[in-house]
Amino acid sequence: MLETAALIHPLRLGRLLLAGNLVLAPMHHHSHLALRLLCRREGAALAHTEMVTPEDLLAVRPVWAGPGRKADHVLASTPQDRPLGVQLLPRDAGPLAESVAMLAERGAADLVDLNFACPSRRVVADGRGGALLRSADLALELVEAAVRASHLPVTLKMRLGFTDAAADRDRALAIARDAASAGAAAVTLHARTVGQGYGGRADWTTIARWAETLPIPVFGSGDLRSAEAVLAMLRQTCCAGAGIARGALGAPWIFRQVRQRAAGEIPAPVERRERRETLLEHFDGLAAQFGEDRAVRLMRVLGKYYARGIPGAPKARAALQAASSAAAFRRTVHEWFQDA
Repeated sequence: MLETAALIHPLRLGRLLLAGNLVLAPMHHHSHLALRLLCRREGAALAHTEMVTPEDLLAVRPVWAGPGRKADHVLASTPQDRPLGVQLLPRDAGPLAESVAMLAERGAADLVDLNFACPSRRVVADGRGGALLRSADLALELVEAAVRASHLPVTLKMRLGFTDAAADRDRALAIARDAASAGAAAVTLHARTVGQGYGGRADWTTIARWAETLPIPVFGSGDLRSAEAVLAMLRQTCCAGAGIARGALGAPWIFRQVRQRAAGEIPAPVERRERRETLLEHFDGLAAQFGEDRAVRLMRVLGKYYARGIPGAPKARAALQAASSAAAFRRTVHEWFQDA
């Protein structure tokens, strides 16, 4: 078993050398630029965009207009937002290869992540995301197309299987093994089945099995909601790194806390001042990208995470969700997150 300090280390993914092995995993509707920058400041060595289909990236517009509007928002970035992984939600090899080549040509990504995990009914019904765990041949075709399209490292986001049946689990591992042979640089395993969605407990035991079996780095994901959980998963599975998703919502400092605990330090409690300033910085980042009205709508969901653990949290969440304007949202933040 690894010593705690050795659990956090640099990691190479193909040509890309990461300063650490703690990664902000892609989250639909959440991993916008504002959150990515907050998490990077706290120690995330790599961050991903939310998922986007290759077809959306290749939306037909005049040459001078660049990618389509959704692509503009997904790819919005800054020099501080690197290295950046763009997560694609593919179904067909042609558009996938074209979109990967476009990302490489424009320097818009340092890594491409293929989503073979999303459990959304709409996504699965469209033959994307978790649906690809039922089609090993197509999954391999997609990996091969992405690897051939550019010099960018290609990684996969996967689940244990489409269902919990042994045949489905075996197929998922076989897909990961074939992807490694085809040139994939790493796999992130969200240790639930597609059928589980986000319910039940993550199966870290299978993360350990994949990490021992596969010849490429395996990132573990699932139930990483605290620094203690992240280190426990790394220790129990001996996997290469951690893909932190919902554990970073309302708590970008989780990356800092993992590093502190790995170094033998006890993280100081997060004070209201830090929560308030971080929440407002998150809001301001969203407002700068999407406008204040949409930022308010987005923070009605995200704001509740920042209220976790404070006195009166249920009322604070309700107040944040009731805010109808940017001014009202800021007033509510100052009211509920003022210094004790």
